[in-house]
Amino acid sequence: MRSLPAAFNPFSVSKQYLPAICRLLLCLLPLLTAVLPAEAQRRLRYTDWQLVFLEDFDTYRDVADMAARSPWQFTPDNAPTLTGNQYEDEYYDSAAISLKNGYAYLTARPLPEPRTFTFKVAGRDTVKQLHFESGWLSLKPAFGANRALGDTARWPGNQGFEYGLFEIRCRFGGGEGTWPAFWLYSGPTEIDIFEGGAGHEYSNNVHYNREQPARISQASYQSPPWKDLTADFHVFSAIWTPAEVTFYFDGRRLRTVPSSQLPTFPSPATIIVNQAVLSYANTSTWPVGPSGPYSSLVVDYIKVYKPKK
Repeated sequence: MRSLPAAFNPFSVSKQYLPAICRLLLCLLPLLTAVLPAEAQRRLRYTDWQLVFLEDFDTYRDVADMAARSPWQFTPDNAPTLTGNQYEDEYYDSAAISLKNGYAYLTARPLPEPRTFTFKVAGRDTVKQLHFESGWLSLKPAFGANRALGDTARWPGNQGFEYGLFEIRCRFGGGEGTWPAFWLYSGPTEIDIFEGGAGHEYSNNVHYNREQPARISQASYQSPPWKDLTADFHVFSAIWTPAEVTFYFDGRRLRTVPSSQLPTFPSPATIIVNQAVLSYANTSTWPVGPSGPYSSLVVDYIKVYKPKK
C-alpha cells in the first residue's frame, strides 16, 4: 500500500463536499451491485452437475491390486515414453506408482543408468537416452465410451468421456524440470487442464490437431508467493462442451476458449495424469529422500461429471 503524505487527513474533508460524495456513491451503487451476479458466476457451480466417475484410490490394497481392478494403465498405449516430445526424459513404469492413505503418488527419480529406447519416426529407427523413471495413469483401452452418458465412440478403441466437467485434486512435487499434467486426449483434440512447473507456475491449453498445421490456445499463470502448489492440495477443473472449454483453479474461473476461436473434436477423450521430466531437469532443486532426489505428484481424486438432466 502506498503511504499517504504526513499532512493528509482523510477525516478533514470539508463538509461542503459530503453531499456530492454521497450522491456519487448512490449513482455508483447500482453499477456495483450489477457486477456482483456476473462475478459470482465465475465460481464453479456443482449443483448443475451429476458425478459419473470417481477415482479416490481408497479401495486398492496395493499397486498390483490397482493394476488388476482399476480402470488405469501405467504407461502410454504404444510405448513407455512419449515419443512425440523430444524434450521429455522419462521412462514410465508401474514401479513409479505408489499408494498411501488414499493418495496416489506418481514419483519421478533419476535412473541409476540411462535407459536406451528405440522407436521409429517416419519409418526411421530413432534412439533416445532416458534418464528418469516416473509415473503415468491413463484409462485402459477396455474403458470404452458409455452410450448411456452420451459418449459415442468415433473409431475402434476410442475410450473415455465426450464432454463434461473433469477435475483433479492434487499437490505438485516441485523441482526444476518437473512437468506434472492432467489432460484429455482423443487424437484430434488435446485439453491440458493443467501443466505444472516447479511450484508456482501452471498453464492450460487446448490443442486441435485435426488440421495441419495444428492449432493451440495457451495460457500461463503464476500463483502468488504464499500459494506454493507443492505445499498444499489444489483443484484443477475444466468444463468441456461443444461450444467451449472453460478452465477453473480451486473453483474459480480462469478463462474460456470458445469453439469459434478453437474447435474441439466430438469424440470421447481418455483421461491422463502424469509426472513428466524435461531434459533440462536440475535435480539439485528437487526434494531429497533416503534414496536420493525425487519429485511426487500426489493425487487425491479424479472426477468426471455430466450435466444434470
